[in-house]
Amino acid sequence: MSTNNVINRITLGLEKITAESISAEVFNIAKSCIIDTCGVAIAGSTTRSAKNIHSVVKESFRDGNCTVLGYTNTLNVFGAAVANGASAHALDFDDNCYAGIVHGSAVVLPSVLAVAQENSSSGNELLSSFIAGLEAQFAVAKALSNNIYDRGWWTTSILGVIGSAAGACKLLNLNREATSNALALAIVGGGATRSVRGTDAKHYYCGLAAERGITAAKLALNGATGPLNVFEDLNGITKVLNGDKFERKYIDMIGKEYCILKPGMDIKKYPVCYASHAAIDGVKELIDLNNINSFNIKKIICTVPPVVASNLTFPNPINRTEAQFSLEYAIATIIEHGSLDLTHLEDKFVKSSHLKRVSELVYMNVSNLPKEEIDNKFICPEWAEIEIMTNDGMCYKTFVGAPVGSANRPLPEKLLYRKFSECLTYAKNDINPKELYERLLNIDQIENSSTLFD
Repeated sequence: MSTNNVINRITLGLEKITAESISAEVFNIAKSCIIDTCGVAIAGSTTRSAKNIHSVVKESFRDGNCTVLGYTNTLNVFGAAVANGASAHALDFDDNCYAGIVHGSAVVLPSVLAVAQENSSSGNELLSSFIAGLEAQFAVAKALSNNIYDRGWWTTSILGVIGSAAGACKLLNLNREATSNALALAIVGGGATRSVRGTDAKHYYCGLAAERGITAAKLALNGATGPLNVFEDLNGITKVLNGDKFERKYIDMIGKEYCILKPGMDIKKYPVCYASHAAIDGVKELIDLNNINSFNIKKIICTVPPVVASNLTFPNPINRTEAQFSLEYAIATIIEHGSLDLTHLEDKFVKSSHLKRVSELVYMNVSNLPKEEIDNKFICPEWAEIEIMTNDGMCYKTFVGAPVGSANRPLPEKLLYRKFSECLTYAKNDINPKELYERLLNIDQIENSSTLFD
């Protein structure tokens, strides 16, 4: 096998990722991501969008032995991947990674969970394949840089399909040739644009990326071929998406350095677009420290980088999905209620005239990173500087380089369990949160993944 092309080098890197080679630190972070993704998927399964997708998926795919999170029915490997991927992202409460600015787990976990259950793989095999899928996706993301995201490509879809295929290939024990063809088949047809934000398309294409990766792996298992030069071709991914810019060194680091560690995984504290989290934390800090309420606020200025502004495009949201991409709504909610949880995305809050009034006090100012913060090692791309001006002439300021839940400020286990428990409570099912949390925490001890949710 030629090692000159990118696809084959990814395949070689994946061979280095085994249960024996993965560190305890990487395993533990991956477990947290699995716990978190299962929780938000179960909660997300109750949304109108996820229910709609689940209904169509039931008509389109056969029954099988694969869990559909939040539902009692089971589906085949393809249907379960679509449904779970959609549910995992339906509330925009799933994790992020700045390698590509992607929702990594929401695509890769539904893929490897379905394939592992179909094949009665162990929990340890599922966990290792999950990590492999994430690392393949993140490596390609770093090689392309976040430039493709800035150009308007929705990287969760276009890169997620690589992670899905890579994880599925590991579980199916595909050889080098088949793995390379699976990766090529997956990446050449993946993709959606960032215009999906604020709509159900975002959830659908997350699920579709999970399913397409599995389909690519199974096609390759049966001998299908893909364009192994998909990155190098004159009409390939690198030239079409990124102006022929690609740093191969990141591909060669697969299995040597782990993106799960750096830049790391960001697990959300709030069920809204991650771009607003630093600003939410900053406002919460100031109102708590200075006993500020909405009636004595004159103006709130949130200075944010361009990437934040490009995501938070709904100053006057009219529904749940738009509210999740509204800085003004998020800030108004944290001021008025002191918290921002799943219940605050219900219509009675989104359409509240009082919250609308408070949101009109919020102003977004787009700027570059303040000079005094340039050398700050704990800055994430979606930082925020907050100024609250009150009616008595006072001005309170703070800067948040990274929100709670970011890789730089990981969500404490106590808060992770609380979020998980609240997600299951929100879904109004009879699952015991503590029992399932412990089971997922010890997923590597499960002999057969098909029994994981029994």
